[in-house]
Amino acid sequence: MKRINTYIVLTFLLLIQQQGIAQTQDSLILDNYLEMAAKNNPGVKAAFSQYLAALEKVPQVGSLPDPQGSLDFFLKPMELVTGNQVGNISVMQMFPWFGTLKLAQDEASLMAKAQFSLFQESKATLFYNVKTSWYQLAKYKRGILLINQNIALLESIEKLALVKFQSPAGSSSGSGSSSGSGMQGTPSASGNGGGMGGMNNQPAASGQSQQGSNMSSGASGGMGSKSTGLADVLRVRMEILDQKNQLSLLKDQLKTEEANFNSLLNRDQNLEIEIPDSLKMETLSVSALAVADSILSNNPMLAMLDAEGQSYSAMADKARKMGLPMVGVGVNYMVIQKQAGNISMMNGSDMVMPMVNFTIPIYRKKYTAMQKEANYLKESTILKVDEMKNMLLLEYRQLVEKYSDAERRVELYKEQSDLANRTANLLLAGFTSTGTDFEEILRIQYKVLEYGLKHIEAVADYNTAVAKAEKLMNSVNY
Repeated sequence: MKRINTYIVLTFLLLIQQQGIAQTQDSLILDNYLEMAAKNNPGVKAAFSQYLAALEKVPQVGSLPDPQGSLDFFLKPMELVTGNQVGNISVMQMFPWFGTLKLAQDEASLMAKAQFSLFQESKATLFYNVKTSWYQLAKYKRGILLINQNIALLESIEKLALVKFQSPAGSSSGSGSSSGSGMQGTPSASGNGGGMGGMNNQPAASGQSQQGSNMSSGASGGMGSKSTGLADVLRVRMEILDQKNQLSLLKDQLKTEEANFNSLLNRDQNLEIEIPDSLKMETLSVSALAVADSILSNNPMLAMLDAEGQSYSAMADKARKMGLPMVGVGVNYMVIQKQAGNISMMNGSDMVMPMVNFTIPIYRKKYTAMQKEANYLKESTILKVDEMKNMLLLEYRQLVEKYSDAERRVELYKEQSDLANRTANLLLAGFTSTGTDFEEILRIQYKVLEYGLKHIEAVADYNTAVAKAEKLMNSVNY
């Protein structure tokens, strides 16, 4: 029995001790997964391809219109003073008003810049999702480890309760028999000393009755001890079944989250993931007070709207210049045949005629509408910037709340877990010696598990809040 008690206590002490959550390799492993996600995720690659496509618009809009050419043949030569004209070849190049093409290039470049900001937003969202999934995986794995430890401890406690149940209840019945014997001897001696034979029978009968009562009490005490021991065994078995059910749920959640993580990396969902046994608390790259300013300075969505607003300004200026005349420069080449009997020196000489033409933009409605369109779009973008800033500041406020709450919970559950472990140590030591407080042991052991799970959940929430701040600030780049 002493060896069993020692085994239980040592097992308990080994299983419930807190494991350090700081691991030097975790950050490197996560960084590798983030780099893999940035290279392989189809959503991010699609956003980058859209950015490259937007860049290709810059040379398109910055190019001159294609030259115009014409080739004319006369079915019957036209008689001229200098000979017979049989054909005509002309080439013309139109030139938009000065600065129009430059403004078109600026507009396209700014739209490409806005598309690049969308790519950065897509990448930042991907990194946030990968980190969030990573922290969930670590939480589930740590939870599985804690539950397995708790089940092992409960099974050890079950063995101890079973040993106590199977042991004979000799100590209880022996105590009852000794008490009855003592109470019987006292009345008998009193009767003999008094010399009253008639009264002597009554105390003797009373002593016998008391002895029978004590024997019955001792027997019922033994049955009660047996009943209590069996109930303890059944209670701990119920608790083990409950923990195994919770363990199965966590394993299913782990499998689902692994599939989600592998999907973010665009690889086979069944591939193994290197998950840490615990989590360390991440740190913000800037102070919590400076996060808001960093968000307003670096957020990709604000950068996208800013680029769009500048592009609409360029669009308005381009529309104004498009309402000015276009100038064309060209040349006309006339093919002349010699004319019989013509003594002119120019007879049969081909002619070259330079040409200049221009457009007359007298229909102003479309140009006015184009400028108004660009101005309305610019105004819309300015309003969107204000709305986005309000949304980001609200997200920042919610982020600070979650960050602070998670930080408090980490400290709270760490302290509560330490206290629960110490309490469980004391209760188990008392149970191994006296067999009492069994229900309290189960209750406090459940608290040990509960606080352990809540602690790792708080760490995951804390790290998720840090990852959200990094997303809003766009501070993670590969």
